[in-house]
Amino acid sequence: MIGRHSGLHVYRELFRSRDFLKLLVGAGIIPVALLIDATSLSGLPAMSLGSILLIVSIAINGLPIVMEAGRGLMARKVNVDELVSIAIIACLVTGNYLEGALVSAIMVFGSLIEEAVSDSARNSIRALMEVTPETALREVDGREVVTSVRDVKKGDVLVIRAGDTIPVDGVVLEGKTSVNEASITGESIPVIKASDDAVYAGTACVDGFIRIRADRVGEDSTIGRIVQMVEAAERQKTESAKIVDKYAAWFTPAILLIAVLTYVATRDVTRSITVLIVGCPCSFLLASPVSTVAAIGRAAKSGILVKGGKYLENLATATGFFFDKTGTITKGEPEVVAIRPVLGRSEDEVLCLAAAVETGSLHPLGVAIVDRARAMGNVVVPAREVCTEVGRGICGQVQGARVEIVASETAEESGATTVDVLVDGALAGTISLRDNPRETAAETMRELRAVGVRDLVILSGDKPLPVGNIAERVGISQFHAAQKPDQKLERIKSYDQGKTVYIGDGINDAPALKAASTGIAMGLRGSDVALETADIVLLGDRLDQLPFLVRLARRMSGIIKIGILLSFAINFLAIVAGSAGLLTPILGALTHNLGAIIVVSLAASIRFARER
Repeated sequence: MIGRHSGLHVYRELFRSRDFLKLLVGAGIIPVALLIDATSLSGLPAMSLGSILLIVSIAINGLPIVMEAGRGLMARKVNVDELVSIAIIACLVTGNYLEGALVSAIMVFGSLIEEAVSDSARNSIRALMEVTPETALREVDGREVVTSVRDVKKGDVLVIRAGDTIPVDGVVLEGKTSVNEASITGESIPVIKASDDAVYAGTACVDGFIRIRADRVGEDSTIGRIVQMVEAAERQKTESAKIVDKYAAWFTPAILLIAVLTYVATRDVTRSITVLIVGCPCSFLLASPVSTVAAIGRAAKSGILVKGGKYLENLATATGFFFDKTGTITKGEPEVVAIRPVLGRSEDEVLCLAAAVETGSLHPLGVAIVDRARAMGNVVVPAREVCTEVGRGICGQVQGARVEIVASETAEESGATTVDVLVDGALAGTISLRDNPRETAAETMRELRAVGVRDLVILSGDKPLPVGNIAERVGISQFHAAQKPDQKLERIKSYDQGKTVYIGDGINDAPALKAASTGIAMGLRGSDVALETADIVLLGDRLDQLPFLVRLARRMSGIIKIGILLSFAINFLAIVAGSAGLLTPILGALTHNLGAIIVVSLAASIRFARER
C-alpha cells in the first residue's frame, strides 16, 4: 500500500474509494477504544475491550499493508511496505496497540492524500480519454440510425449536427461547419470545415451540419492514438526515476539495519519502530513519476504530445536547436509566383505536367503546384508509376513521357524556391514558389535565445538563396542548404556542444528526428510518420510553443531534483530524530506523510504552468 502509487496507473476518486471508507471505519474505532479502555472482558483479564477495538482498527487499516508486503516478498520484490509492516507487527507484539492503530490509520490516510494529489496531475490526460462520444448517427439506406461508436466501420457515412462531438476521424462529404479542435491542437478558435476537409474524433461541431465518411475509428483515430501514446509515456521512466529505482532497492535493508542498531544501542523498541516508519522513502519514489505525469498532462492540455519524460529531460538541457525550413520555420503553404516555359511550351502545359506528377504528394511544394493548376481551371490527370527520390525530387509517367520535378540549379535573387520540370530528361520549364515564414517564427527565436538556447540552426534541402532569405527574416545566423536526409543526420550527429533538438515535419526528416536527443514534429494532420518517428508532436503546428516547452521541461527537471533532495533530507532528519527518541511512532508517521504530501504537491503544481 505505502509507495504503491509510484506507478501512477490505478488511481480512483479519493472519496469514492473503498480504501477511504475502510479508513473511516478503522480510524473511527480508535476514539471509541480510548473511551472504554478500562473496561475488561470476562475470561480475558489481561485484555481490555479498548485494546481489542484497537487491534480491530489495526486489522482494518494495517492488515492490508502487511498483506501487500507479503505479496511483494512472495514475488521476490522488496517494497517499502515491509518497513511499515514490521513496525505494525512490532506494535502488536509489544502491546503498543494505540500506536499501531494510529500509525496504520495515518499511513493509509497519507497514502490516499498522495493518491488524490497525484491523480490531479492526470486530469488533462483523463480529459483526452473522455472527449469521444459513445454513440454516432449513421446513415443506413437513407435513414439515420443511432449506433454505438464501437460498431462504426471504415467507410460508414455519419451525420454530425451543431453541438455534436465528432466520433471518428473522417472526411467531409457534404455541408459546412465550424469545428472546435481544442482537444487535439489546444487551439480554442473554431476552424471552418467544408467538403473534402479532414475532421478528427473528439472535436466539437459548433454550428452547421455535415456528413462525413469514417476513415479511422476507435484506437486508430487521432485521439485514440494520442491516448495510447500518452499512456505509454506515463510508463516510461525518466533518467532520474531510473536512478531512484536503483538506490531504492537498498533502502529497505539499510533502514532495517539502522532500526536493529538503534535497538541494540538503546534497548528501546519504540525508537526502532519509529525508525522503520520514518525510513519509508515514499516521497523519494513519488518525486519523479508524479512530476513526469504532471508535465505530460500539462503539455497535452496545450496540444503537445510528449512520448516520455526522458525527452523532456533531454529538452531541458539541450543547447542546439536544428530546424527544417519548409513547413517548420515557414508556413508550409507556398504559392506559385512564376512559371517559365521553354522549348515552345505554354505555362499551362508546364504547370499541368508538374501537377500530374505531384498529385497525391504531401510535400507543400507539390500541393501548391496542384492547387495552382486546378485554380487555373486545368484538369489534372494523375501520372503513373510515380516514385520519390528523397532529397532530390519526384518523377512519373505522363502520356508516355517521363516527367521529373527536381530542385533547380538556378537561384532566384528574390529568395523564391525554383523547381525544374524535365520531360524525358530535357528541361520543359521552371516553376518558382515562395513560402513565407510563420508570423511567430522570429519572436520564437528571440524567446529561445532568452531562455538560454545557444545554437539555432536551419537544415534545409532547399537552395542557399531561399534558405538564407528565410534565415535572415527570422533572425537565425546559422544555416545549411541543399541538405539531403543523410546530410542532416550527420549534422545532428556531429554536434558536440551538448544535447540536440530537431524540429521537422516528420516525413523526410525522419533520420534527423531519430538522431537528435529530442525530435519534435510539426503537426499531426495526415502524418502518421510524425507520430511514429518524433518524440514530441506539436499538434497545432504552433512553433511559438517551443519556448513554453523548454520552460516546462526545465521546471519538471528542477522539481524532480528538488523533490528527491527534499525527501532525502526529511527522511534523514526523521531517522536521526527517531533514533534519538525525539519522535514517537505517531509523530513519525505524521512526519513521513507530511513530507510525502509536500513533495507530491510540489510535483503536481507543474500542471498549472502557463504558456506565457
